[in-house]
Amino acid sequence: MQLAKKHRPGKTKSACLWRSGAFNICYRVRYDDDVHVIVRFASLGRAILRREKVENEVATMEYIRHSTSITVPEVFGTGNCWAGPYIVMSFLEGVPLSQILKDPSIEGRPVLNPQISDRSLKWAYYEMAKVILELSKHEFDSIGALAEDERGISIARRPLTFNMNELMASANLPEEVFPLQPFRSATDYFKALAMQHLFHLRLQQRDAVNSEEDCRKKFTARCLFLNLMEKIFPQHPQGPFRLYCDDFRPSNVLVDCDTSRVSGVIDWEFTYAAPAEFTYVAPWWLLLQSPEDWEGDLNQFLNRYSPRLHAFLKVLGDCENELINQHSLSESQRLSPRMQHSMDTGLFWVCLAARYSSMFDEIYWTFIDPRYYGTFTSLDDRIRLLDQEQQRDMNELVRHKAGH
Repeated sequence: MQLAKKHRPGKTKSACLWRSGAFNICYRVRYDDDVHVIVRFASLGRAILRREKVENEVATMEYIRHSTSITVPEVFGTGNCWAGPYIVMSFLEGVPLSQILKDPSIEGRPVLNPQISDRSLKWAYYEMAKVILELSKHEFDSIGALAEDERGISIARRPLTFNMNELMASANLPEEVFPLQPFRSATDYFKALAMQHLFHLRLQQRDAVNSEEDCRKKFTARCLFLNLMEKIFPQHPQGPFRLYCDDFRPSNVLVDCDTSRVSGVIDWEFTYAAPAEFTYVAPWWLLLQSPEDWEGDLNQFLNRYSPRLHAFLKVLGDCENELINQHSLSESQRLSPRMQHSMDTGLFWVCLAARYSSMFDEIYWTFIDPRYYGTFTSLDDRIRLLDQEQQRDMNELVRHKAGH
C-alpha cells in the first residue's frame, strides 16, 4: 500500500494479492474513494532482465495510451524496491477474453472450447482484430524497444523478446550472446534470431542433444535456416517496422461483460518494433494455446488451426472494410490478404521458427526444410549444403558434446 500511495496519493483501505502470472505478481490496492490500483512486480527467477522488462513496458504503455485508440492501464509511477522493479497503474475492470473462449472442462492454461458457437467466436475474433489493426498502423524506423526520455518516446533499446527471456531462464544462456542495440535492417535481425538458435545449441549443457546423429541434425537445421535468412530478403528490409507484442493473446484482452466490448489490454511486456513480417503473419493464438503447448505432430495442429484461421481472416476482412469506410484505415494497410499469403508461402512457419527456440526443430523439419530444400533424402545430403566452415564447426560441436 505504501508503494501505491507514493505514486497515487490518497487514503488506502485494503490490499490483496490479485493475480500471479508467468512473469508478474500483482497486488490490488483499494482506496477510500473506491479507486483501485494495481502494484505489479516482475517475478524473480521467471523474468530475467527485470528492470529492462519493466522500463520497456512502461514506455510501451505510455506510447499506446497517448498514440493509439487502445485502452491500457494508466501508469502512476514505477521504480525499484527491495522486491525488485515495479509498476503502479490503474486497475481495469473486465474478464479476460480467454475465459469466455476456453474449454471449461480443461484445467490449467486455456484451450479453445471446441463447442463454442460461431457467433461467439466471430465476436471474439472481431475484438482481437480491432486491436491488431490499430497496433499495425504505427510505424518505426528501427527494430527495438521503446524508451522514454526528456525528448519523448522512441526506439532507443534492443528488442527484448519472449525467446530471449526463455533462453536465459531455461537454458542459462548468458546475456552477452544477445544483441545490445536496435537494428536498422530486418535482414540483419532475422540473421540475429537464427544465430540465437545456434548459440542455444552450442551453449546449452543439459538435454541439448541425445546422440551424435541428433547433434548433426540439429546443427544442420540451424545452419540451413541461417543460410535462408541471408537469401530470403524481407519485403521491407529497411522498414517501416511495426509494433509487435510477442505475448499478445486473448488472455491479455479484458472484456466488459455488460457491453460485450473490450475494456482494455494489459501485459505489454516483450513488445517492440519488429519486422513487418511479424505483423503480417497469421496469429498463433487462434486456438488459445501457446506454440509450446501444440501437439507434437504439427500437421495435426494445422488441421485444427486452419478452420479457425479461415474464420478469423473473414472477420478481419470485415473489420478492415468497416475501418476503410470510416477512413480509419487505408487499402494498403489491410492485413487479411497478407496473413493468408503467410500461410500460402510458409512465412508463418519461418517467423514462428525464428521466434521460438523450443519449437525450432519440429517447425524446421516439418515445414521449412521441404519447402526450401526439397524432399528430404538423407542427413548427409543436407550436410553437403553447408559450407566448409559450417561443416568444420559441426564436427567440432559433435566432439564437444560427445565429450560431456
